[in-house]
Amino acid sequence: MPSPKDFYPTMRQALDNQFLQLALARATGSFKSLRNSAVAELDDFEELRLKAREAKDRAINDLDVHLGRLEESVTAAGGRVFWAEDGRAVIDYVLALARKKGLRRVVKGKSMTTEEIHLNRDLEQSGLEVLETDLGEYIIQLLGERPSHIVGPAIHKTKEEIGRLLEKRLGLSYTDRAEEMTRAVRRELRSRFLAADLGVTGVNFAVAETGTLVLFENEGNIRMSTTLPRVHVAVMGLEKVVADLADLSALLKVLPVSAVGQRLPSYASFLTGPGRT
Repeated sequence: MPSPKDFYPTMRQALDNQFLQLALARATGSFKSLRNSAVAELDDFEELRLKAREAKDRAINDLDVHLGRLEESVTAAGGRVFWAEDGRAVIDYVLALARKKGLRRVVKGKSMTTEEIHLNRDLEQSGLEVLETDLGEYIIQLLGERPSHIVGPAIHKTKEEIGRLLEKRLGLSYTDRAEEMTRAVRRELRSRFLAADLGVTGVNFAVAETGTLVLFENEGNIRMSTTLPRVHVAVMGLEKVVADLADLSALLKVLPVSAVGQRLPSYASFLTGPGRT
């Protein structure tokens, strides 16, 4: 893990990088424009935002109650809950689970929590094969870097840079056409999804009332990561819990608008326990 003393030189280097500043300015401006357009389509956005805040306040003010209820609901649905004191405990749990069940190939949906605790590094050092399947995270993994933005991990890279990266790492003919690059990555990932035995994702919301984990995405990779491998591990912070489906409803309407300027994401998965016949 980087030392705190490394922060200021790294910060100064990033601030002096004119291309990086331009790329981030363009991207954040685009996000803001999309959000403003989505908000304008809603007559009651401020009311929805107030309801969402009230829902989060209810969850946080009675956090112990809702977390206890969530554990009961998840367990009743056939899942298992592990309470981790810190990031090290999460890593140790996943490693122990992998050893117990003979899991070797891991596919991951985008998760900032697992980035913060350096899960990938420790799994790889223990001999597991770990693959990021979000397109931006996949690019960052190929580069050996860390994500630069919570929504767009590779927001600081140009399409030309990505094209050269895929040419070098995947042996593709060079292209800077987004459609061709994403098609090539999809071909590369498909076989890895089918071969994986462990899926790891984050959690957008966890409903205490039903034990349902809710995940938003626009690529479909999270849905593949949660359903194709025989074991799915969801890593979530305690603040992701919501009391019930009524509170979830308000949050579902606000999150995609504020995050990426969409009324709804392309995929919304509601997972209540493991797959059943």
